[in-house]
Amino acid sequence: MTTSIFDRIYSYRQRENKDSNENFIIEIFAFCLQEDKSFFTNFLILLGINHEDDYCVKTQPIYNYGRPDIEIVLNQSNTIILIECKIEHLERPNQLNDYRNILVEKVAFKKHLVYLTKYYDCKEIEETRIKFQQIKWADVFDIIGGSEQQITRQLQQYLKEKDMADSKNFHYQDLVNLSSIASTIKKMDEVLDGIKNIFEKNIGKFSKDSSRSTRLAEKRYNNYCSILKDGIQTYSIEAGFYWWQEEVELAVRIYIPKTERNKQATAINNFFKKKLKTWYFEDMGHGYNYWHYKEVAKFIIDEEEQITEMVEFLRRGIDRLKLIGPP
Repeated sequence: MTTSIFDRIYSYRQRENKDSNENFIIEIFAFCLQEDKSFFTNFLILLGINHEDDYCVKTQPIYNYGRPDIEIVLNQSNTIILIECKIEHLERPNQLNDYRNILVEKVAFKKHLVYLTKYYDCKEIEETRIKFQQIKWADVFDIIGGSEQQITRQLQQYLKEKDMADSKNFHYQDLVNLSSIASTIKKMDEVLDGIKNIFEKNIGKFSKDSSRSTRLAEKRYNNYCSILKDGIQTYSIEAGFYWWQEEVELAVRIYIPKTERNKQATAINNFFKKKLKTWYFEDMGHGYNYWHYKEVAKFIIDEEEQITEMVEFLRRGIDRLKLIGPP
C-alpha cells in the first residue's frame, strides 16, 4: 500500500523556527510522480526516457555512499534514476560523485543521475555509463500542464508561490541588492575573521576564506571544519551566518551526516545530546543538527558594538565545544 503524503511529510514537520521546506517538497514531488501517471510520463519525456507503467518511486533510500533524495526504478527496461533535489542549498562536497558511485555499483541496464535545482548550478560527472542531467524546478513547473490530479496542481501552485516557476529572469530587487552586498560581506568577514584563531586553536583548521562565498547560494556564509575518520566525514563544526528562515541567524552549528558509511553517527549524536542540552537540536532526516544561535536582528537592536558582540557570541559557542571535548 502506498504511504500517504501526510505520513511522508510528518517526520519533517517544522521545529520551532527551523525550516523543513526542502524535505517537504521532495516528498510531495515524489508522491506526485508515483500517483499521477500523466505527470510521471511528462517527467520521463523531459529526461528523454520512454514511458513505462511498471515503476517504483522511493525517497531517501540508504546506501553506503549516502541517501539520494529520490530513486525511480523502471522495471521493464531495468532503468534506475537517482534525483538530487535542491531549493536554496547546493550539493554537499562530493555529493553527486557519491551518487554516481551508487549507480556504478547498481546492476541496471540504464542509469541516470538527475540534479534538480532552483538556480543554475553547472556540474559535470565523468562516467560514460551514467547519463547525467541538470534540470530546474521551473522545468518541473512547465510539465505539470493540464494534470487532473489536484495535488499535482497544488505542487505547481506551490512552486509559483516560492518563486521556483521562473527563476531564469532578473527582478528589479535583484539589481537593487547588488549595491549593498559588498559592504554586507565585509562586515560578515570581520566577524568570522574575529573567531578564526580561537576556532583553529580549539576546534581545528578553518576552511579557506574563499569557501564562504561559495555558500551564498545555500543561504549561508560561514567557515567550517570537517572531522574525518578513515576518510569519512563523521561530523562537521561550522560558524557563521544563516538565512534559512525569514530571520538571519548567527550560529555555531554541528552537523552529523546519517550516511550508511558514517558508522559513528548514532554515538556522536548521543554524545552531543548529553553534553549540549542547552543547544537547539533537530533531526533533519539526512543528518543531526546542533545549534548555538541568535538572530542577527537582536544584535542590531540591543548592541552598540555589534561586531564585537557577534564575535563574543560565537566565541562562547566555541568555548563550550572546547570544554566538552570531542566525542
